[in-house]
Amino acid sequence: MDLQERAFSLARHLHDENIIKIDDLVQWKNRTYEEIVLLLRQKLQETYPRTKLKPTMKSVHFANGFPDEHLKRVAFILTDEIEQYLTIHKFLDHDASVEFFNNKITSAGFVINPTSLVDVEFESLCICKARNK
Repeated sequence: MDLQERAFSLARHLHDENIIKIDDLVQWKNRTYEEIVLLLRQKLQETYPRTKLKPTMKSVHFANGFPDEHLKRVAFILTDEIEQYLTIHKFLDHDASVEFFNNKITSAGFVINPTSLVDVEFESLCICKARNK
C-alpha cells in the first residue's frame, strides 16, 4: 500500500469510527498523503477545539534524519499531533500504538526507510476505536 492509500485509509477509518466527520470523504481519495494528513489535523482541531497538545521533544523523533521534508512534516504531524488527539480523547492507547509500531519495524524482513516508517505510523493509528461502539 502506498502512502496516499494509507493516508486515505486512516481518514476513512477515523470517519467510520465516528471520531471525525468527513462530508466529502470520496474527494479525499484524489489528494496527496500530505494533504490528507493536513486535512485530518484540521478536522481534529475543529472537532476537538479545546484539546491542548503537549509539545514533544523533536530531537528524539524517528523522522529527524528524513531527507524528504514533506515526509518529515507528515511524520511529525502524525506522531506529535494526530496521535495526541486520538490518545487524549481515549480513542487510542498510546502504549498499544507504540508496541504495534515497534513490533512491525522489528519484524523479520521489514526494510527500514523513511517511507516504510511513515507507512507503519499510519497503520498504527488505524488501531484506534470510538469509545461508544
